[in-house]
Parts: sequence; structure tokens; C-alpha cells
Amino acid sequence: MTEKRPRRRAIVGATLIDGTGGPPLSRAVVLVNGDRIEAVGPREEVPLSPDVEIVNAENRYLLPGLIDSHVHVAASGYVPTRPRGSETAYKTVIAIHNLRSALQAGVTTVRDLCGDRINLALRTAAERRMLVAPRLFTAGMGICMTGGHGTSEPGFVHEVNTPDAMRAAVREELAAGADFIKLLTSHRTDYPEFSQAEINAGVEEAHRFGLRVAIHAANFVGVRMAALAGADTIEHASFVDEEAADLMAEKGIVMVPTLWVKHDLAERLERLKAAPEGYPWGDAKDLSRSATWFRRCVEQLPKTMELVRSRGIRIAAGTDFIMADHPWALVPEEMEYLTRFGLTNMEAIESATRIGAEALGKAEEFGTVEKGKLADLILVDRDPLVDITAMTEVSWVMKEGEVVPRSPEWARRPIKDPVSLF
Repeated sequence: MTEKRPRRRAIVGATLIDGTGGPPLSRAVVLVNGDRIEAVGPREEVPLSPDVEIVNAENRYLLPGLIDSHVHVAASGYVPTRPRGSETAYKTVIAIHNLRSALQAGVTTVRDLCGDRINLALRTAAERRMLVAPRLFTAGMGICMTGGHGTSEPGFVHEVNTPDAMRAAVREELAAGADFIKLLTSHRTDYPEFSQAEINAGVEEAHRFGLRVAIHAANFVGVRMAALAGADTIEHASFVDEEAADLMAEKGIVMVPTLWVKHDLAERLERLKAAPEGYPWGDAKDLSRSATWFRRCVEQLPKTMELVRSRGIRIAAGTDFIMADHPWALVPEEMEYLTRFGLTNMEAIESATRIGAEALGKAEEFGTVEKGKLADLILVDRDPLVDITAMTEVSWVMKEGEVVPRSPEWARRPIKDPVSLF
């Protein structure tokens, strides 16, 4: 039997913003062969044979698929009203919807920062092509101290209390098939939750097995301890001092600041003070404490972002939104917030593409539009270097060489059928 030849497509005529930070290329051609990019260049330098399907992208802007570096694919916040029957089954349906809608909005890769075992099952389903979804990397279950951050969400975390218990939890996630390890060591206070010895044990054990480590650390002490231990990414990092920033720069640690969700929560919690019975995570005292914390975060962020940018610390775009009242994986909104805190539009695009791939250790595979990489591509109709909000209007998506079909599940950012010329 003759082996079927890979499908070849060429996206022709767009202005290419390739995610590397280099200047845009007008009248570009990106030739896709199967799931990989075969060639990239100006129209006059990329020959196209008669068998190539042409996608006319004139007057549009071509970019790498977006990467959300901080999501939770399943969470109780997605289920504001408990269903009849299995809540796990219901959360799985919501997660499938969220993944598919995110893909159609241009998010071709997501990094799941822990949850129950739904995340590993969904990753397997996507890998087996049983699910239309972004590429999914997951930490499996997170690891926190007994009673620490994450314990309020059933099935999300291991609770450990010693360095040895930390190592055992890392090994359990390794055995379960996690792509990386997530440690949680702060929860809306100025105090760290893990000891330095416990954090060191988790990072050392994960690195021994070749797994990267993401650490949720949102106060000055926790961020400094995470940096000392050599985490690969620090999540949130609202409060960063000069010592921590210097360590992060020296060790090449990526920061995932989750700016949009912090501002949303600060505003949301202030509104809830008028009706505290609607607060989902505790009583009125918890609400007051959380409102104060997020207000402090928002007030501190300009100083933090200025400091980390002055040290050249890489920043990846992540959303971390676990409510049912907004679309999932709001990467374009996060990109806009990055520009509010001093990043250029080009730097915000890099944060949502190349740097996201670097945070995963997958920069050789995707994150930029370059020869040999997976063909994750999106088109927008306006120039995002002029107006970053153009990224909310992704009009065409390709993941691994396949055009993502339009679906009624995503009305906010409609996907237009590509124009193909044969």
C-alpha cells in the first residue's frame, strides 16, 4: 500500500510576526508540510509547487499559536450550581468546552498548574486525537503543606510536612505521568508555607528525574525561597525584592505574573463586601482578608514589574482564571495587561508565544514560526503591534498543520473559514 503523502499548505501574503522578537516580515510565506513548518520567507524566496494548497492571508497578520502558561483545566469554580449526578463528569464536560473554545481563540498550548486527575485524562484524550483541544501539559496534582494553599479544592493537592514526604509526592506525580511539578507555598499572607528544606527537596527530586518545577509564591519571602531553591518558574510573584530578582535573573527563572486575574479579583472582592454571602471561599473574615491581600497585590505590581523588567527576567503570559463568568484562557487580556505594566506589544507577544514555550522546555518544538517547528499558527485582521487588543479577534487557527474548524461553542471570538485557492 502506498504511504499517503503529508498535506502541504502555504499561508501567503500576511505580515508575519514570528514570536522571536525580530522585525515583522511583510508579504510572507509560511509553507507547512504535514504538522511541521517546511519554509518561511518572503514570497519571492519561497517556491511553491502546484500541489500546495494556498491560504490567502493578504492584509492579515500571522503569528505563532498562543500559549497560556497558567491554567487549571478543572476546578469547582466552573460549577457554580452543583449538577445532578457526578460533579466530576460535569467538570469534565466544562473542561472539554473550555479547551476547545480556547483553541478556537488561538491558544494552541496550555500549561495546567495542577488539579484532580481530570487533567491527565484530558491530556491523554488530546494526544490520542479524541478531543479537539490545545496541546496540554500538566503538573498533575500539586504539592502543599497540610492545610496549605490548595487544600480547599478537593483532589487538587498532596499535603506534605517533611522533606521526605515532599520527595515521595514528587515521585507519585512522576509515576502518574505529570509533565512537571507544582509546589504551593503561599496563601494571601506575608508568610511562606513550606520550609526552605522542603522546597529544596521538591526541586532537587524533580530535577533529578528531569522534571521542571513551578512554584506558587506570592509574597516576598516565598518568592525569595523559591528562587534560592532554583525553581524553573515562579507563579504570581506579586512581591519581589531586589535579592529575589537578582537570583531569578542569575538562574534564568521565568515569572508568570497573572496580572489580569489579580486585578479582576481585587475588584470582584471589593464588590462582594456588599454581599458577603456570595463569597465562595469562606466567611466574611476570609473575604475581608482576601480583599485586603489583592488590593495590596495591585498596589505593589508596578514596583514588582519594573524591578523584574530591569533585571531582564523573562515573563510568560498566564491567566489562572477559575470562574464560570468569563471565557477561559484569557491570554489576549493578559497580553494587554502586560503592556500596561511596561512591556511593548512585541514583548507581550513574545510572552504569549516563545517565552511560554521556554517555560515548558519546549522552545525547540513550538512557540515561534521557524523552519522545522510544529505548525501552530494564527491569523488576526488588525496589526497587534499597533493595537494589542487585535489579539482578541483571532480569525483563523492552525494547530500542528491542521486548520481548526469553526464551532458554535465560541461566539465571542468567531473563527472564520480560511480562504483556500487551488
